[in-house]
Amino acid sequence: MLLINLKNFTQLLFIYLFLTNIAYSSESITIEKAWSPEAPPVVKVMAGYMKINNLSNKDIKIKSLKSKLFKRVEIHLTKMENGMMHMVKQENLTIKAKSYVELKPGELHMMLIGKLKAINAGSSIPLILSFDNGESININLTVKTDNQPEMKCGSMMNH
Repeated sequence: MLLINLKNFTQLLFIYLFLTNIAYSSESITIEKAWSPEAPPVVKVMAGYMKINNLSNKDIKIKSLKSKLFKRVEIHLTKMENGMMHMVKQENLTIKAKSYVELKPGELHMMLIGKLKAINAGSSIPLILSFDNGESININLTVKTDNQPEMKCGSMMNH
């Protein structure tokens, strides 16, 4: 019979929850909650969201974003101008030292442009994030249906 005391169980539970919340990491950067809403097969553009944490003492910029399933990947900001919603391409994105940036619906987000094959809910989109400090992180965006909690905020209304 396996016996475990409450203190050890609590520590193991904390470690498990911490590790499962941070999906991807490098020396200075962690990525959490990486996902993309499912789009109809004929739509050639998708959006991507995540939280990017900078653990270092220096600001870090995203240098490039790439996916083998799309022709290009860009960062956009959704803005309201003259009563109309617009997406503005961001030439760079800085994550301040000891801080984070959250890419989310209706705000900063990734645009995955030129879909090269059908992508369904439950699959994943491989993505490479390269930073100006020399680090790169390979991640997967989980493709989710519109009946999942992250999608209940009207995220596709802005695209």
